[in-house]
Amino acid sequence: MSAPKLYAAHIPLNPISRLLLGIGSAAAAITDPKRGDMVAAMGETTALAPILENLRKRMDSDVVGRRLLKEKPRISNETIDRKKLAALPVGTLGKAYSEFLERLNTSPDARPTVKYIDNLEHLYVMQRYRETHDFTHIALEQKTNMLGEVTVKYFEGIQYGLPMCVTGGIFGGARLKTKNRQELLERNLPWVVEQATNARLFLAFDWENHFEKPLADVQKELNVVPLKDL
Repeated sequence: MSAPKLYAAHIPLNPISRLLLGIGSAAAAITDPKRGDMVAAMGETTALAPILENLRKRMDSDVVGRRLLKEKPRISNETIDRKKLAALPVGTLGKAYSEFLERLNTSPDARPTVKYIDNLEHLYVMQRYRETHDFTHIALEQKTNMLGEVTVKYFEGIQYGLPMCVTGGIFGGARLKTKNRQELLERNLPWVVEQATNARLFLAFDWENHFEKPLADVQKELNVVPLKDL
């Protein structure tokens, strides 16, 4: 039997349905990475409860992460003042985030809503991951081209252990052109493994409370060194 409906967007799945959706969404996402709906479905159906529980415990062991789990803040158009961010000085986290959204012509609400997670605490972990993905790009100073996405996926795969991130890194890397694949293997991958291993858990960081800080200071707090600075 599938789990009961726990929240408005929740779509409970029985084990067979979850398995079939996981396989189908994975195949679609690997074939066409631009299918955000399939990438999201794959991420949720492959994020098994023990994996999300481990992430929740790691967040709970961090002072800020524990507060995030308790208060469950959201990053959305309703909670983020984009005009204020756009007016911040160049070089701040908030300005970098504003420029990131403008450059991609997107918004904090563009991320798909979580549907297939059957635990309310795990729901927040997955939603927080989805809503802070853009900040990982910004903190690592990685573009949203294929090489940048693959690099970020490897970082997230190592830090979070989410199967979707690991799979995205592996299959995304295989789709890179020869020059970019060589750059990934020889330059980006050794760097990102070190960053993901040594950095503070990104999911346990309250990005929205650091918008006015210089990005360089935020990177120091996270214990990450941009690739260009090496």
